Amino acid sequence: MSQSDDERSLAVGITACIVCRNEADKLRPCLESLHWVDEIILMDLQSTDLSRDIAREFDARVIEREQVPIVEMVRNEVASHASHDWILVIDPDERISLSLGRELRQASHRQELDAVIMPRMNYDLGYPPSHPLQRYEPQLRMYRASRVTWPVVPNALPAVPDDRVYRIPSEDVLVLVHDRSRTISEVLDRSIRYAPLQAQSMLDAGEVFTARGMFYSLGSTAYKQFVVARAWRDGVPGVLRVGILVGFKFYVWAAFWQISGGKRTLEDDHFVRRTGVVAEIARYSLSAMTILLRIVTHVRRIPGRLSQAKP
Repeated sequence: MSQSDDERSLAVGITACIVCRNEADKLRPCLESLHWVDEIILMDLQSTDLSRDIAREFDARVIEREQVPIVEMVRNEVASHASHDWILVIDPDERISLSLGRELRQASHRQELDAVIMPRMNYDLGYPPSHPLQRYEPQLRMYRASRVTWPVVPNALPAVPDDRVYRIPSEDVLVLVHDRSRTISEVLDRSIRYAPLQAQSMLDAGEVFTARGMFYSLGSTAYKQFVVARAWRDGVPGVLRVGILVGFKFYVWAAFWQISGGKRTLEDDHFVRRTGVVAEIARYSLSAMTILLRIVTHVRRIPGRLSQAKP
């Protein structure tokens, strides 16, 4: 039975809330990192593996529920079962570093705070990024349930006034570790589940699909993640990470176009064609520069060849 906000506010403590479905292979490290919290609640979405058994090994309170496509739909529901007002939101493929746990415990005693934003380090295909832009992704993951409500929109975070939020410093010892994309099949599964719902949320918010908006969104994401974050410094994993992020956004826009009616308009056609013309000009310019460079290189080598040819 869930407690009222007044009852929970009297209980100074932290409840970790996890939503899980068939994640026994990820769950144990997550639970091991939560030894410092006061309560663990795991909402199981009809798992067919050993997820519930593993949770009970760590004295977690298991609540069974029918399946939902994304966890945002039940964040508030699982939090309503907590015995404490401070809610730590954590997924089965995440784990809290030891120093971060101490930092969160200290923050929970500060009456002027309603939420805590922590840096999350995403491991994609087994590797973390090196650039701070990608290495320390700010995530609001701890909040007072009596004052903050979790949005049901995919990949959205609660809106809390800045003066009521504590931002944990971006340091490796203070990160929320996230094994985000371990395999390509996980990437595809997440895209299939989230992209249509995120597209629907864009439509519900009154956004209108345009080719210009799609190209700008994809281009800005690619520029930010590859150029600004210098993804090439992380080798192949860095390039693949950018591809995964841009690819997901592409799926969102494709779904957005489809649920918007899937119409082909003159305005969109004109924009795409103009973009194609610019790409063609860039291609021919690059080809011309390549040919010119080869000619210059060849001309520079002529004096040397002539001197070698003299008797």
